[in-house]
Amino acid sequence: MKIGFCLPHETDAMGGDTASGADIMRFARRAEELGFDSLWLVDHFCYSAAGELEALGASAPPELVGRTCGAWECMVTAGALARETRRVEIGTLVVNTGYRNPALLARMADTIDELSEGRFILGLGAGDFESEHVAFGYPWERRVGRFEEALQIIRPLLRGEKVTFEGEFYSTHEAENIPKGPRAAGPPIMIGVLGSGPRMKRLVAQHADQWNCWLASGDSHARAYVEIRDAMLAGCEKHGRDPATLELNVTVRVCPPGGQPVSEDIDPLSGPPARIAEQLLEFEALGVEHITVWPHPNTAESLEVLGDVLHALR
Repeated sequence: MKIGFCLPHETDAMGGDTASGADIMRFARRAEELGFDSLWLVDHFCYSAAGELEALGASAPPELVGRTCGAWECMVTAGALARETRRVEIGTLVVNTGYRNPALLARMADTIDELSEGRFILGLGAGDFESEHVAFGYPWERRVGRFEEALQIIRPLLRGEKVTFEGEFYSTHEAENIPKGPRAAGPPIMIGVLGSGPRMKRLVAQHADQWNCWLASGDSHARAYVEIRDAMLAGCEKHGRDPATLELNVTVRVCPPGGQPVSEDIDPLSGPPARIAEQLLEFEALGVEHITVWPHPNTAESLEVLGDVLHALR
Protein backbone atom coordinates (compact mmCIF):
# COMPACT_ATOMS: atom_id res chain seq x y z
CA MET A 1 0.00 0.00 0.00
CA LYS A 2 1.34 3.41 -1.01
CA ILE A 3 1.36 6.17 1.61
CA GLY A 4 0.79 9.79 0.60
CA PHE A 5 1.11 13.10 2.42
CA CYS A 6 -1.16 16.17 2.05
CA LEU A 7 0.93 19.32 1.79
CA PRO A 8 -0.08 22.39 3.86
CA HIS A 9 -0.73 24.90 1.07
CA GLU A 10 -3.94 26.43 2.45
CA THR A 11 -4.27 29.51 4.65
CA ASP A 12 -3.22 28.82 8.26
CA ALA A 13 -2.73 25.13 7.40
CA MET A 14 0.83 24.92 8.72
CA GLY A 15 -0.04 24.69 12.40
CA GLY A 16 -1.84 28.05 12.28
CA ASP A 17 0.68 29.65 9.93
CA THR A 18 0.38 30.04 6.17
CA ALA A 19 3.09 28.18 4.26
CA SER A 20 5.16 30.12 1.76
CA GLY A 21 6.18 28.60 -1.54
CA ALA A 22 9.56 27.82 -0.01
CA ASP A 23 7.86 26.11 2.94
CA ILE A 24 5.81 23.89 0.64
CA MET A 25 8.88 22.83 -1.32
CA ARG A 26 10.75 22.13 1.93
CA PHE A 27 7.88 19.90 3.15
CA ALA A 28 7.89 18.11 -0.20
CA ARG A 29 11.60 17.40 -0.16
CA ARG A 30 11.50 16.16 3.43
CA ALA A 31 8.47 13.93 2.77
CA GLU A 32 10.31 12.38 -0.14
CA GLU A 33 13.39 11.82 2.04
CA LEU A 34 11.28 10.14 4.70
CA GLY A 35 9.91 7.66 2.16
CA PHE A 36 6.41 8.88 1.33
CA ASP A 37 5.13 7.58 -1.99
CA SER A 38 3.08 10.61 -3.00
CA LEU A 39 2.32 14.29 -2.31
CA TRP A 40 -1.16 15.80 -2.61
CA LEU A 41 -2.68 19.23 -3.18
CA VAL A 42 -6.26 20.42 -2.80
CA ASP A 43 -7.92 22.80 -5.28
CA HIS A 44 -9.36 25.92 -3.65
CA PHE A 45 -9.23 29.66 -4.21
CA CYS A 46 -11.17 31.38 -1.41
CA TYR A 47 -13.77 29.90 0.94
CA SER A 48 -15.44 30.14 4.32
CA ALA A 49 -13.48 28.09 6.87
CA ALA A 50 -16.66 27.21 8.75
CA GLY A 51 -18.59 26.60 5.55
CA GLU A 52 -15.97 24.11 4.38
CA LEU A 53 -16.35 21.92 7.43
CA GLU A 54 -20.13 22.10 7.28
CA ALA A 55 -20.15 21.21 3.56
CA LEU A 56 -18.04 18.17 4.38
CA GLY A 57 -20.38 17.08 7.18
CA ALA A 58 -18.55 18.37 10.26
CA SER A 59 -19.57 21.11 12.68
CA ALA A 60 -17.37 24.20 12.80
CA PRO A 61 -15.89 25.50 16.06
CA PRO A 62 -16.76 29.13 16.93
CA GLU A 63 -13.24 30.38 16.18
CA LEU A 64 -13.63 29.46 12.51
CA VAL A 65 -16.93 31.30 11.97
CA GLY A 66 -16.39 34.35 9.77
CA ARG A 67 -12.88 33.39 8.73
CA THR A 68 -11.97 33.22 5.06
CA CYS A 69 -9.33 30.80 3.83
CA GLY A 70 -7.55 30.27 0.53
CA ALA A 71 -4.82 28.15 -1.03
CA TRP A 72 -1.92 28.43 -3.41
CA GLU A 73 -3.18 27.31 -6.83
CA CYS A 74 -2.77 23.55 -7.09
CA MET A 75 -1.80 23.02 -10.74
CA VAL A 76 0.92 25.66 -10.65
CA THR A 77 2.19 24.22 -7.36
CA ALA A 78 2.12 20.70 -8.85
CA GLY A 79 4.30 21.92 -11.71
CA ALA A 80 6.84 23.28 -9.22
CA LEU A 81 6.78 20.00 -7.28
CA ALA A 82 7.46 18.13 -10.52
CA ARG A 83 10.90 19.74 -10.69
CA GLU A 84 11.53 19.94 -6.94
CA THR A 85 11.15 16.19 -6.35
CA ARG A 86 12.58 13.12 -8.05
CA ARG A 87 10.67 10.02 -6.96
CA VAL A 88 7.27 10.71 -5.37
CA GLU A 89 4.01 10.80 -7.27
CA ILE A 90 2.23 14.18 -7.29
CA GLY A 91 -1.55 14.28 -7.15
CA THR A 92 -4.49 16.68 -6.96
CA LEU A 93 -7.13 16.04 -4.32
CA VAL A 94 -9.04 17.04 -6.39
CA VAL A 95 -9.11 19.52 -9.29
CA ASN A 96 -12.53 21.10 -9.75
CA THR A 97 -13.22 20.76 -13.49
CA GLY A 98 -15.64 23.69 -13.26
CA TYR A 99 -12.76 26.08 -12.58
CA ARG A 100 -10.84 25.39 -15.81
CA ASN A 101 -11.77 24.66 -19.39
CA PRO A 102 -11.49 20.85 -19.68
CA ALA A 103 -9.33 20.89 -22.81
CA LEU A 104 -6.94 23.33 -21.12
CA LEU A 105 -6.94 21.17 -18.00
CA ALA A 106 -5.94 18.11 -20.04
CA ARG A 107 -3.10 20.13 -21.59
CA MET A 108 -1.94 21.27 -18.13
CA ALA A 109 -2.06 17.71 -16.77
CA ASP A 110 0.00 16.28 -19.63
CA THR A 111 2.54 19.08 -19.17
CA ILE A 112 2.92 18.36 -15.45
CA ASP A 113 3.26 14.67 -16.27
CA GLU A 114 6.06 15.57 -18.68
CA LEU A 115 7.82 17.81 -16.15
CA SER A 116 7.62 15.06 -13.51
CA GLU A 117 8.67 12.33 -15.95
CA GLY A 118 5.43 10.40 -15.51
CA ARG A 119 4.67 10.94 -11.80
CA PHE A 120 1.43 12.94 -11.95
CA ILE A 121 -2.01 11.72 -10.81
CA LEU A 122 -4.89 13.85 -12.08
CA GLY A 123 -7.50 13.83 -9.35
CA LEU A 124 -10.78 15.32 -10.58
CA GLY A 125 -14.06 16.34 -8.97
CA ALA A 126 -17.21 18.38 -9.56
CA GLY A 127 -16.61 20.97 -6.83
CA ASP A 128 -17.97 21.30 -3.32
CA PHE A 129 -18.19 24.92 -2.03
CA GLU A 130 -20.92 27.13 -3.49
CA SER A 131 -19.52 30.35 -1.96
CA GLU A 132 -16.19 29.84 -3.73
CA HIS A 133 -17.92 29.43 -7.10
CA VAL A 134 -19.93 32.60 -6.56
CA ALA A 135 -16.92 34.61 -5.37
CA PHE A 136 -14.88 33.81 -8.49
CA GLY A 137 -17.72 33.92 -10.99
CA TYR A 138 -18.07 30.22 -11.75
CA PRO A 139 -21.50 28.57 -12.16
CA TRP A 140 -22.58 26.31 -9.31
CA GLU A 141 -25.78 24.89 -10.76
CA ARG A 142 -25.68 21.55 -12.60
CA ARG A 143 -22.05 21.01 -11.71
CA VAL A 144 -22.29 17.21 -12.04
CA GLY A 145 -23.59 17.63 -15.59
CA ARG A 146 -20.67 19.94 -16.35
CA PHE A 147 -18.32 17.41 -14.77
CA GLU A 148 -19.65 14.60 -16.97
CA GLU A 149 -19.05 16.64 -20.12
CA ALA A 150 -15.56 17.63 -18.94
CA LEU A 151 -14.61 13.98 -18.51
CA GLN A 152 -15.65 13.23 -22.08
CA ILE A 153 -13.06 15.76 -23.25
CA ILE A 154 -10.27 15.22 -20.72
CA ARG A 155 -10.04 11.45 -20.89
CA PRO A 156 -9.62 11.02 -24.67
CA LEU A 157 -7.25 14.01 -24.91
CA LEU A 158 -4.96 12.42 -22.33
CA ARG A 159 -5.04 9.19 -24.33
CA GLY A 160 -3.72 11.02 -27.37
CA GLU A 161 -7.00 11.13 -29.30
CA LYS A 162 -8.21 14.00 -31.45
CA VAL A 163 -11.41 15.21 -29.79
CA THR A 164 -14.45 16.84 -31.33
CA PHE A 165 -17.22 17.33 -28.78
CA GLU A 166 -20.36 19.43 -28.77
CA GLY A 167 -22.10 19.55 -25.43
CA GLU A 168 -24.38 21.85 -23.51
CA PHE A 169 -21.51 23.36 -21.52
CA TYR A 170 -18.30 22.62 -23.42
CA SER A 171 -17.20 22.07 -27.00
CA THR A 172 -14.01 21.20 -28.89
CA HIS A 173 -13.20 20.82 -32.57
CA GLU A 174 -10.37 18.42 -33.40
CA ALA A 175 -8.56 19.32 -30.19
CA GLU A 176 -5.35 17.38 -29.57
CA ASN A 177 -2.64 17.29 -26.91
CA ILE A 178 0.58 18.08 -28.80
CA PRO A 179 3.32 17.40 -27.85
CA LYS A 180 2.32 14.24 -26.01
CA GLY A 181 3.48 13.60 -22.47
CA PRO A 182 5.59 10.63 -21.36
CA ARG A 183 2.76 8.08 -21.01
CA ALA A 184 0.72 6.86 -23.94
CA ALA A 185 -2.51 6.85 -21.91
CA GLY A 186 -1.58 10.03 -20.07
CA PRO A 187 -1.57 10.43 -16.28
CA PRO A 188 -4.10 8.26 -14.43
CA ILE A 189 -7.44 9.87 -13.63
CA MET A 190 -8.64 9.68 -10.05
CA ILE A 191 -12.17 10.81 -9.25
CA GLY A 192 -12.98 12.03 -5.76
CA VAL A 193 -16.54 11.59 -4.51
CA LEU A 194 -17.74 13.28 -1.32
CA GLY A 195 -21.38 12.22 -1.50
CA SER A 196 -23.15 8.97 -2.25
CA GLY A 197 -25.07 9.93 -5.39
CA PRO A 198 -25.55 7.21 -8.02
CA ARG A 199 -24.54 9.53 -10.87
CA MET A 200 -21.04 10.10 -9.49
CA LYS A 201 -20.64 6.35 -8.95
CA ARG A 202 -21.49 5.83 -12.61
CA LEU A 203 -18.89 8.41 -13.67
CA VAL A 204 -16.25 6.70 -11.54
CA ALA A 205 -17.12 3.36 -13.13
CA GLN A 206 -16.98 4.80 -16.65
CA HIS A 207 -13.98 7.14 -16.49
CA ALA A 208 -11.73 6.65 -13.43
CA ASP A 209 -8.52 4.69 -13.03
CA GLN A 210 -8.65 5.41 -9.32
CA TRP A 211 -11.37 6.37 -6.83
CA ASN A 212 -10.69 8.51 -3.77
CA CYS A 213 -12.81 8.08 -0.67
CA TRP A 214 -12.47 11.18 1.53
CA LEU A 215 -12.75 10.23 5.22
CA ALA A 216 -10.70 13.11 6.62
CA SER A 217 -13.72 15.20 7.65
CA GLY A 218 -15.47 12.47 9.62
CA ASP A 219 -14.53 9.05 10.94
CA SER A 220 -11.10 8.22 9.50
CA HIS A 221 -11.06 4.62 10.71
CA ALA A 222 -11.40 1.56 8.50
CA ARG A 223 -14.79 0.74 10.03
CA ALA A 224 -16.23 3.81 8.29
CA TYR A 225 -14.83 2.78 4.92
CA VAL A 226 -16.35 -0.66 4.40
CA GLU A 227 -19.93 0.37 3.57
CA ILE A 228 -18.78 3.22 1.29
CA ARG A 229 -16.39 0.91 -0.56
CA ASP A 230 -19.00 -1.78 -1.02
CA ALA A 231 -21.47 0.74 -2.47
CA MET A 232 -18.87 2.01 -4.96
CA LEU A 233 -17.86 -1.47 -6.07
CA ALA A 234 -21.53 -2.38 -6.50
CA GLY A 235 -21.86 0.71 -8.69
CA CYS A 236 -18.99 -0.56 -10.84
CA GLU A 237 -20.71 -3.88 -11.34
CA LYS A 238 -24.00 -2.14 -12.17
CA HIS A 239 -22.33 -0.18 -14.95
CA GLY A 240 -20.27 -3.02 -16.41
CA ARG A 241 -16.92 -2.17 -14.81
CA ASP A 242 -14.84 -4.92 -13.26
CA PRO A 243 -14.38 -3.64 -9.66
CA ALA A 244 -10.92 -5.23 -9.56
CA THR A 245 -9.72 -2.73 -12.19
CA LEU A 246 -10.49 0.31 -9.99
CA GLU A 247 -7.61 1.36 -7.74
CA LEU A 248 -8.87 2.20 -4.26
CA ASN A 249 -7.51 5.43 -2.78
CA VAL A 250 -8.44 6.83 0.66
CA THR A 251 -7.67 10.08 2.50
CA VAL A 252 -7.66 10.03 6.30
CA ARG A 253 -7.06 12.56 9.05
CA VAL A 254 -4.21 11.77 11.45
CA CYS A 255 -3.48 13.49 14.75
CA PRO A 256 0.03 12.77 16.04
CA PRO A 257 0.46 12.66 19.84
CA GLY A 258 -0.61 16.02 21.23
CA GLY A 259 -2.70 16.95 18.19
CA GLN A 260 -6.44 17.61 18.33
CA PRO A 261 -9.03 17.49 15.52
CA VAL A 262 -10.45 20.82 14.35
CA SER A 263 -14.06 19.66 14.90
CA GLU A 264 -15.78 17.41 17.42
CA ASP A 265 -17.23 15.46 14.46
CA ILE A 266 -13.80 14.45 13.19
CA ASP A 267 -12.50 11.14 14.52
CA PRO A 268 -8.89 10.90 13.33
CA LEU A 269 -6.35 8.13 13.49
CA SER A 270 -4.24 8.85 16.55
CA GLY A 271 -1.80 7.43 19.05
CA PRO A 272 1.92 6.66 18.95
CA PRO A 273 3.46 5.87 15.54
CA ALA A 274 3.12 2.10 15.94
CA ARG A 275 -0.61 2.44 16.70
CA ILE A 276 -1.22 4.76 13.74
CA ALA A 277 0.61 2.25 11.54
CA GLU A 278 -1.70 -0.52 12.74
CA GLN A 279 -4.76 1.58 11.90
CA LEU A 280 -3.42 2.27 8.40
CA LEU A 281 -2.81 -1.44 7.82
CA GLU A 282 -6.49 -2.11 8.45
CA PHE A 283 -7.19 -0.29 5.18
CA GLU A 284 -4.70 -2.42 3.29
CA ALA A 285 -6.59 -5.49 4.49
CA LEU A 286 -9.71 -4.00 2.86
CA GLY A 287 -8.03 -3.70 -0.52
CA VAL A 288 -6.86 -0.07 -0.36
CA GLU A 289 -3.83 0.42 -2.60
CA HIS A 290 -3.05 4.06 -1.83
CA ILE A 291 -3.80 5.97 1.38
CA THR A 292 -3.08 9.63 2.03
CA VAL A 293 -2.63 11.13 5.49
CA TRP A 294 -3.79 14.64 6.34
CA PRO A 295 -2.13 15.52 9.65
CA HIS A 296 -3.43 17.99 12.18
CA PRO A 297 -1.48 19.99 12.99
CA ASN A 298 0.31 19.91 9.61
CA THR A 299 3.72 20.97 10.85
CA ALA A 300 7.31 19.91 10.34
CA GLU A 301 7.11 18.10 13.69
CA SER A 302 4.04 16.14 12.57
CA LEU A 303 5.80 15.21 9.36
CA GLU A 304 8.68 13.72 11.35
CA VAL A 305 6.23 11.71 13.48
CA LEU A 306 4.63 10.39 10.31
CA GLY A 307 8.09 9.41 9.16
CA ASP A 308 8.19 7.18 12.26
CA VAL A 309 4.83 5.75 11.17
CA LEU A 310 6.33 4.84 7.82
CA HIS A 311 9.23 3.18 9.58
CA ALA A 312 6.77 1.13 11.69
CA LEU A 313 4.91 0.10 8.54
CA ARG A 314 7.98 -0.99 6.61
